[in-house]
Amino acid sequence: MNRRLHVFTHEGQRFTSFNASSLPAVIPPIPRPWNPQLESDSSPENIKDVLTTQWAYETRPWFPLIPTNPVFDGAVFSCLNHSFYSIPIESTPDGRHILRGDVRQQWETLEQKLLWCQGRLAANMHFPWYGQCPRAPRDYGYLRSHVDVTLAKKVALRSRDAFLGISAICTYFIMTRRYRPHKESSTWTDLLTNDARCPIPSTWVTELSRTFLGDLTDSVPRTGMIINAAYGLSWDTDVVMFEHFRVPIWVFWPPNVLPNKTWNRYFPSAEDIAAATHTSWGGSQGGNNQRGIRSDDNPWGAQSSDDPWGTQSNDNPWGAQSQSNDSEQTPASAVQSQPDLSCFPLPNRNSGQRHGEDWEAFFARRAMQNKKKEEKETPSHKQARLSRERSAENHRIPGKSSTIQVFEWQPQDDYNGFMLRTHITKAGVEGVWGDYNKCTRIFDSFSNQWDLCLALDPTSMPDGDDREDDDDIMPPLPKTAPLDVPPPAPSSFLNDIHTYFGSNVSLSSRHKDIEGLAPILHYYFGYRPTAPSSAPLYASMQLNEWIKKTNWDHLRKLLGDSAAETGSIAEPQRQSIKIFIAYLVNLKESDLGVIPPDVWDLGPDPSLQITHAYI
Repeated sequence: MNRRLHVFTHEGQRFTSFNASSLPAVIPPIPRPWNPQLESDSSPENIKDVLTTQWAYETRPWFPLIPTNPVFDGAVFSCLNHSFYSIPIESTPDGRHILRGDVRQQWETLEQKLLWCQGRLAANMHFPWYGQCPRAPRDYGYLRSHVDVTLAKKVALRSRDAFLGISAICTYFIMTRRYRPHKESSTWTDLLTNDARCPIPSTWVTELSRTFLGDLTDSVPRTGMIINAAYGLSWDTDVVMFEHFRVPIWVFWPPNVLPNKTWNRYFPSAEDIAAATHTSWGGSQGGNNQRGIRSDDNPWGAQSSDDPWGTQSNDNPWGAQSQSNDSEQTPASAVQSQPDLSCFPLPNRNSGQRHGEDWEAFFARRAMQNKKKEEKETPSHKQARLSRERSAENHRIPGKSSTIQVFEWQPQDDYNGFMLRTHITKAGVEGVWGDYNKCTRIFDSFSNQWDLCLALDPTSMPDGDDREDDDDIMPPLPKTAPLDVPPPAPSSFLNDIHTYFGSNVSLSSRHKDIEGLAPILHYYFGYRPTAPSSAPLYASMQLNEWIKKTNWDHLRKLLGDSAAETGSIAEPQRQSIKIFIAYLVNLKESDLGVIPPDVWDLGPDPSLQITHAYI
């Protein structure tokens, strides 16, 4: 099958791809090539640096398989579903801060399970000779206490992201097993469920297969990778495998590099290059580039140089239309009503922040003001401003004799975390400067002011904690085989199912591998536990009457649930179960296709036996 080769040009660089219609949002700097003498490359070790598209590295064939939008849900990964504001932190007896104990235990158990799965999936599998596995989440510090709450949260979230690394290498082995199956080898699911040391319940493995770790369809977008055509890879045959599973692949063509046998099919023709150049420079409106990167003139995402708020006014970012410069003013009826600002705190005096203006809007407005200032700037003023910029590049803390002002964006608990720009006195700068780093500090050379804003990069590590970060949390990665992970307790896998689908509901006497009425309906009949409890869209009068007349206690007994085992299923889920059973009981087999997919995940299947002796 002939596939179309997509050719992209950006900043004089040429890229090609068969399965990507645009370049990555951000292209990292070109790394140094693999060094066979040192047996190393410049691949990043910190998981935070690889959550976006990276170059192909000899030691990290699993980088391309990191999911771009992971959903921490389901029986396996729901314990990771936390944000910076929701992740629970508790105090230690010595006044430090650490991830709350119950969550810490859940993460530690999940880490053991995934590392165990990694070891089983890697058995008898080819892996690059110099390949390196991802670091375990515990290496990132979630089991340790920290000096303050903010640092404890950042470390916990960074540790949470490290689970994506383990998941990616497991995905790599699953993908390899499916793409290059051996005649005598088992499927990856059978490999986990039939392991002699720790047979994992099939229900848990099924849940795992539905997550970003085991789902190899294009419904789970992945970061992909950029290959430098000037160099080969010891695992270059995996590129075809990645393409088969629709993992994005780009090939970069440096100047004067001729295609070798490996990358020859990616080499663009002269016609392809001409068409790409035309598209890059003349095919988009408004000068937007192919990568979706904001313009240098407007780094904060303002929509146009003349009007940073789109159709709104510079002086009124809340949507009231500005008056004309002519003597004729806009009729009062044409002016939109002002928004209610009572839900926002009053800005601090002399902060420059407007009432109700968040940090993004502030920076966008200031960027446009600076652009206008630059147009009127004299040569001497420009020279002085550039000198201030150069001095600020090293992010040195301003001294007490400095004329630089420092502002900190502080969240207001009474206003749902809305951030106010607050001036920091010279005496107080030293106490807050180390809470930020080069990602969360912005210097404005026009006003000679620093802004400290955690919202710029909520998970970044403060400069003041570099010692703890580098020496304690992230020790150098040993070039040894990973430690032999002890097998997890089999009950821990069933606990995941039990906790997610409903506690204190057990039918283990009838189904030894599945606990709970909802899980049994899910695994044996295809019921979705997240099904809506609202009235069915395709309901007939007969269906509605059945739902109305059916008693919950009677229904659960018919389904095999005893009085001692029930009680934990909330009313909304009881209603959704009644609707689900109503479909199966009242619809003909030929009409099962009308069941919404958010209620039934099996779909119409003539071989599916839905009859019940007592219904």
